[in-house]
Amino acid sequence: MTDRLTQLQICLDQLMDMFFASLTYVDQSHDSVKLTESDPKQVDADHDPPSEFDFHSNLQELSTDIILKTKQILTIIDTLPGVGVSKEEQLKKIENLSKELETLEIRKKQAIVKKEKLTEFVNSLILQVSQGIAETRD
Repeated sequence: MTDRLTQLQICLDQLMDMFFASLTYVDQSHDSVKLTESDPKQVDADHDPPSEFDFHSNLQELSTDIILKTKQILTIIDTLPGVGVSKEEQLKKIENLSKELETLEIRKKQAIVKKEKLTEFVNSLILQVSQGIAETRD
């Protein structure tokens, strides 16, 4: 599963696509409108707009989809870590995590030193065993 920020970015991208699709639909599907009462209505023989009922139904559907996507985005934002937490609480949590990290770093260094000592010990044992084997062959 993707993390919350990635989900948020995907939803925002989808919302922008929905806005673009809606604007494109309105631009390509609207009927011509007279600018003033005295202007003649412009008619394009190649343009066959949907009925007014279909046009408004499609606008309603596009609007509903945008609203649902917006609610999804708001839900994701509300579930982001740190939302609803004060700055002081966040700083305290960061400080605690920093101390924990320092402790773990010390333990890591101790483990590395222990590993190096054990490696030296094993190497010395291997040398002793190999020398013992070499002496018995002689």
